[in-house]
Amino acid sequence: MSDMALKPSEGSNLLPSPTSFPLGVLPAKIEESLSVAASAYTVPFAVPAVTFLAVIGAAVGRTRGLEVKPSWITHPNLYWGLVARSGMGKSPCSNAILKPIHERENAAFNEHKRELEGYELDLRTWQGSFAVAQRKNDTPPDKPIYPTWEQIYVEDSTTQAVGSILSNNPRGILWYRDELSGMLADLGRYDNKGGDGGDKARLLSAYDCGPWKVSRSTKDAMHIPHACVSIFGTVQPDLLPSLFKHKDTVSGFLPRFLFIRCEQEAPPLWTSESFDGEPAEHIHGLVYQALDLSFGPEDSPCIIKLSDAAKRDVKDWYDNQVLVHWYQPQLEQFEALAPKLRGAFFKLCLIIHMLDCWSMGKSELCPVHHESVQRTIILMEWLQEQQRQVWTLLSAGNKFQEASAIERRVAKAIVELSTKLNLSLLPTSKIVEFLNRDLPESFHITPDAVGKTYKKLGIETGRNSKERGAKLNPEIIGTLSKYFSTEKPVIGVIGVTKPSKSEELQNDKSMTSKVTPIFNPSSGVTVENDHKISNIQQE
Repeated sequence: MSDMALKPSEGSNLLPSPTSFPLGVLPAKIEESLSVAASAYTVPFAVPAVTFLAVIGAAVGRTRGLEVKPSWITHPNLYWGLVARSGMGKSPCSNAILKPIHERENAAFNEHKRELEGYELDLRTWQGSFAVAQRKNDTPPDKPIYPTWEQIYVEDSTTQAVGSILSNNPRGILWYRDELSGMLADLGRYDNKGGDGGDKARLLSAYDCGPWKVSRSTKDAMHIPHACVSIFGTVQPDLLPSLFKHKDTVSGFLPRFLFIRCEQEAPPLWTSESFDGEPAEHIHGLVYQALDLSFGPEDSPCIIKLSDAAKRDVKDWYDNQVLVHWYQPQLEQFEALAPKLRGAFFKLCLIIHMLDCWSMGKSELCPVHHESVQRTIILMEWLQEQQRQVWTLLSAGNKFQEASAIERRVAKAIVELSTKLNLSLLPTSKIVEFLNRDLPESFHITPDAVGKTYKKLGIETGRNSKERGAKLNPEIIGTLSKYFSTEKPVIGVIGVTKPSKSEELQNDKSMTSKVTPIFNPSSGVTVENDHKISNIQQE
């Protein structure tokens, strides 16, 4: 990754434009369906793609685990944040992907209300029977059990309330907050000590599906062996620097979040396209399939292993990541981030593997194929770039800003013109002419407006015998090319060994050991009743 991806250029306070979500990482039909969502809501592809990854991870929860090695089992829950300006349309698009979560939650709530009505009737009957038994000195009847509401997501909540929900939900829960700034600001608000340390400590543990235990009073006592929390929401870039403190970096709270910068790549014009029909059904069907997964015996997760070829890929990638940070001092500022990204890699690898299997109509319980690992590596390269940009933004407070639409347009115009004209001084009039081509006169940009962008873009101005313009050199052209989005292609993964034909054949056989139709729930697949899959273990 170049330094240009990590920091603004000299003389500019603008962050480079984020690169696009890497195409080819997800199965083709999933990407096609998510592209429809992006077009329908006129948002960058990263918005529906990241929302989908977050929802799948949360829906699977602790029902499935990836055995990184015998002493290390990880689950697909992650903490995600979409960083984008208000008004982009990210919330409507995200809610469209979240529709199955809302529908399942609504059905569970209605069922809970019916059970509650029955409970209240049973309670009144029990109270009468209990009084009669006391008068007659008989054995009293058993008191009705209060029905539990197994929630799968929360919005406006506290860690105490989330803990109560998790005590009845071993799968885990999605904490969805449209504005993450509100959730982060609320941490510790209802703590008698007035601090957020307790809330954040619980979320540190929940990221790894660790235990929650509260022993403050008999009434509030709580013990959850495996508290599994997924977080997803949005945040505006201007608010982001004020949400975290230095201790959040040291404690590991901040490094657990995957922040994705999104910028509007084109004017969000009206479109008649809609996210419904087959594309929506395909995405929603996969979310339902994840929600319908069942545990193994005694609420233990079904464990998925890495194939031999995948293990080699993992080792090569992991070692390379460690060595890069060990030997490159310029990455020292990301030292706290690197280990958490390596951990997130395995969570994402499990998600990609399951989506691959379901898209091929195969069981997710087969070993992880090397191709799933390779595409996860490509996804992680993109995520690393995203995190380093966001951490640069965080470390500088509000000193740096995202480029505006006009600044990105001017940068793109200069880059394109420089390849055609090969001038050391590009006249402003040429830039204006380029920008105004094919546009109605009412939308024309003026030379003064272009000139004002020079300083923000870090461009020096000069003058020839006729007019003023932008001074150009290869370095400034390279800088300007970072201020507008370019589609990130799928590239080969460096340092990954291709498996032998015999290993590929062995992997293919293991993947077909049990076939699960793509929209049919896998709830019947457990450790006990699937004797055909030998790679399942209890956690």
